[in-house]
Amino acid sequence: MPTDCNTSLLILQDRDMNVQRIERELAELPVERAATEKKIADMKAAIEAGRQSVKELEVKGKSIETEMGEVENQALKYKNQQLLVKKNEEYQALTHEIELTQQKVSDLEEAEIELLYELDEARKSQAADEAQWNEKIEVETRFLSRLDEKEANLKGEIDAAKEALAQVESEISKPELSTYKRVSRGLKIPIIVGLKDAKCQGCHMRVSASVEVEVRKGNEITTCDNCGRILYWDA
Repeated sequence: MPTDCNTSLLILQDRDMNVQRIERELAELPVERAATEKKIADMKAAIEAGRQSVKELEVKGKSIETEMGEVENQALKYKNQQLLVKKNEEYQALTHEIELTQQKVSDLEEAEIELLYELDEARKSQAADEAQWNEKIEVETRFLSRLDEKEANLKGEIDAAKEALAQVESEISKPELSTYKRVSRGLKIPIIVGLKDAKCQGCHMRVSASVEVEVRKGNEITTCDNCGRILYWDA
């Protein structure tokens, strides 16, 4: 069982761990927030990319309409010119040009019909995708709100946790507190562990016989001669 001395240090360690936990969670919040904001930005970018694809098809459709109008106007000009020419060769040449423009109009009409089908499917797909993205964005936005709440709660806890830590420190002798702080600078918590079956429960290495004897006595702070952690007798 821990001695009174080590019991005080275990309480100190518990308060210390609580402060470190809160500080760690506070430090992790900006990372979580940045990752979540990036997810939202990426999803919004996906929505915009879908909208842009639809716009490109719409622009292409207008381009076909414009080109078709220009070709039809050209065909009308050829027909008007036919009314004025007197030579058969000129008339036949214009007839050939008219046929070419009519074929081009036919090709453009076919391309326009195919594009309309493609545009209709693209709009349906984009609408469905956008609805799904918006649902996911809503989920991530709610998570951001929870992070804000968590941050507010942790900031509310940290002062009380530090005050509790300071209170315990004030109740421990300076030599003991100095040893605790010295050991804690070089190791991760837990730094106060049990000694069981002659093995340190921190590094799981067997300690020397002299260390085991001192830990059993419990008269003073004894550290593991392998990892340096403070030991208490765990019978």
